[in-house]
Amino acid sequence: MVCQLTVIKLEGYGPWTLELGSDREHQLQMLQARMYADLQEYFSEKNGLVFFNRFDEFIAITNQISLLEHKEIFDRISKQNDKIKISMTIGIGETPLESDKKIHEIKKERKNMIYHNIYAIEQEHTKLKNYSKKNEERSGQSNSNDLKIIHIDVDSSTSIAKNLSNYEITNLLLKLYLEISSLFLKEDSLAFFLGGDNFMVIARNSLDSSKITTLINTLCKLCDIKLNCGIGNGKNARTAAMFATKSLDQIRMYRKNGKTINVFESN
Repeated sequence: MVCQLTVIKLEGYGPWTLELGSDREHQLQMLQARMYADLQEYFSEKNGLVFFNRFDEFIAITNQISLLEHKEIFDRISKQNDKIKISMTIGIGETPLESDKKIHEIKKERKNMIYHNIYAIEQEHTKLKNYSKKNEERSGQSNSNDLKIIHIDVDSSTSIAKNLSNYEITNLLLKLYLEISSLFLKEDSLAFFLGGDNFMVIARNSLDSSKITTLINTLCKLCDIKLNCGIGNGKNARTAAMFATKSLDQIRMYRKNGKTINVFESN
């Protein structure tokens, strides 16, 4: 079981922003929003998912997306944004955190540059080719679910927020995000804030529903808040995320029928 991540970074961002003068913040925000929208569109077309990391950097879940397909996306983005350059760094590991650490190692190396600014050290490049080949060989198999994605939302968030201002709600959610991120990072898993009262975790594949239930219950006690958690598994990011969201919908269906659960997993 493997997780393939791609970090997309705006390169030379600092020096370029200075060229815009002091009245530049609106331009930067628009650029980051457009870049995110384009990356999400192009990667989702290939069954990937993109998450904001630090706004000038994005993390994509790219299982089943080949090096050549990365080049296609890279070229499309580059043509649309000729004033700012981007780089893509691909890492493969047994867990999401291991994949992210591989990317950090590759960034330090950057000795073998493949397809302009798409980076992979030779070992990772070979692994990526082998991984793509294995995906082709087993594409028809039903037991090749490499990815586990967890979709978390706040239960009854409307009632929680009724006595809070807009910004106070944001403050509460950011505190919750920090707790989710910290707790799941210990499990080699990466958490992202989706907006609203929703979070998504790219989990290590071996993290079972029993352990996830324990983590969710810990978060509920820590933050004095009720959470719903849908778990999904799939060959690629979109499939796993779809099943995670279906699991959340199933929790709601159970509650309509009088059964209360806060964690559900579907495949």
